[in-house]
Amino acid sequence: MNKKKIIWTISIVAVILIAVFGFMWLQSLRGRNLMVSFTSPDDVLVGVPFVVSVNVVNDAGNILKDASLTLSLPDDVNFLGSGANKRTESIDLGNLGSGTLLKEDFQLIALGEGSTIKKIEAVVTYSPGAISSKFEKTANLDLVVKDLGLALDVSAPVKVFNGENFEIKISYRNASNIDFNDISLTINYPPTFSFKSATLKPDASNNSWQLGDLRSGSEMEFTITGTVVGPANAFFEFPAILETGFLGKRYAVSIKSAALSIAPSPLALNIVLNGNNNTIIYPGDTLVYKLNYANNTDIGLRDVIIEAQLSGSLLNLSTLITGGVLRSADNTIIWNASRVSELKSIAPGGSGSVEFRVQTGDYPIRRLSDKDFIVSVTGRIESPTVPSFVAADKIIGAAFLENKVGGGLLVDAQALFRDAASGILNQGPLPPRVGQPTNFTIHWLVSSFATDMRDIEVRAFLGGNVKFTGVVKSNTSSKPTYNDRTQEIVWRIDRVAANKGVLGEPFEAIFQVEAIPAVDQVGRYMTLMQATSASGVDEFTGAQVASSDLPLSTRLDDDSTVSDSQGIIAN
Repeated sequence: MNKKKIIWTISIVAVILIAVFGFMWLQSLRGRNLMVSFTSPDDVLVGVPFVVSVNVVNDAGNILKDASLTLSLPDDVNFLGSGANKRTESIDLGNLGSGTLLKEDFQLIALGEGSTIKKIEAVVTYSPGAISSKFEKTANLDLVVKDLGLALDVSAPVKVFNGENFEIKISYRNASNIDFNDISLTINYPPTFSFKSATLKPDASNNSWQLGDLRSGSEMEFTITGTVVGPANAFFEFPAILETGFLGKRYAVSIKSAALSIAPSPLALNIVLNGNNNTIIYPGDTLVYKLNYANNTDIGLRDVIIEAQLSGSLLNLSTLITGGVLRSADNTIIWNASRVSELKSIAPGGSGSVEFRVQTGDYPIRRLSDKDFIVSVTGRIESPTVPSFVAADKIIGAAFLENKVGGGLLVDAQALFRDAASGILNQGPLPPRVGQPTNFTIHWLVSSFATDMRDIEVRAFLGGNVKFTGVVKSNTSSKPTYNDRTQEIVWRIDRVAANKGVLGEPFEAIFQVEAIPAVDQVGRYMTLMQATSASGVDEFTGAQVASSDLPLSTRLDDDSTVSDSQGIIAN
């Protein structure tokens, strides 16, 4: 093809492309007069339904085909009557003739917090003229969410004593211009809260009320009385949820929470384990718990009772030694004046202690999920003598101590001569002979107990006259490496999951070594590898962990096919 013909062909293709793109551009211009806008309230209230309208106007001089409208909502704005997971709604508009005006209404409800701005997006897609390509027009609405339509308030004292009666005040008000129907309230109490009474009787479980209807501008209130027990300065929350229904769906229209903390008790209690509360516990440990008490009032406190509830599957309660009495129903030790005479009366400013000791057993591992064990003691002290400044029928002190159980790391080093299962062939004389090479395979098996381990390193030095052949295998992504200058073998493992090797196969590495005995080794066993050490980090406790195994020799204790005499070096 000559040069002129090439230029002529290129020119024709260019003209065709310009014509096609020009046609599409002209067709898209035919939809430029499509208008999309919103009609909405100036502002809305949380929990009060409202309507947003999307207006679609076709001022173009042609039909816009296959039009559709999609409305997208932000978090905490829902389609009324739909679940919270529905975030978009699409409507098929069909063909929009020239001059068409459409209005689509959407019933919505805003939830969450007030004093926010929520962005709502409307997108109209269409095909202009004769082409099938899709175009779209977008409009955005900044929705002002002003206040709560159904305002809820929950208040409680800032601090209370253990066991002291206190009140939680609940008030709610309809700040909207509509009536709310079928209102319900639920309060989530802390586990140690004890419900006493309420000025409005609960409908279920002492924490749920069916409040009925509330007219616009009306308000209601009631109080709840109870007690709570916990360590000094412990923090407790009382979250309350106010719900109502619209179109068959219930909505949390107001969520509030009250908080309080425990004031240091006039009858103080604390728990110490082995003299150090940061102790990490391991199987086989002897745990010595001391419960220290003190009377911080200016009056004597009589008939004191101390309790310590033990929790933790690692505890061996058959080893318990205590001056108190164990209540087996809930593993609680109880001390009173019949056991400790000092508890008959504690003088103003007086103090003392009780203690117990117990041993830990083995890890109770039955499933892979049996990990990250905890041992805890919940302490409680009380006296019926009540100082004038405490509004309770008895004075209570509480303490709690929780300790983590550390995991275990195990490394097992083995040496074999006959090792068909590994797929590695060992050669050479057995018993080994002076000056002649004999191969052996060394296995490293790594297991973990009760916690996940990370940054594992397994190390060992080869014996004299022993070298690494370069043959190595592993059932994990990493393999041992050898430093020929130091004769050290190192295997690094990023992470070992809890109970690997306890349930299921351990991580295993296999490598081959070659031993050439010297004349001074005749008549005894030859060291193939010095002691193996393993180290890592317990991810649960953060503690360093370590393990080791004995040196390996030609005695080959782990090879059942080799007798003791076959490992002695021959001349």
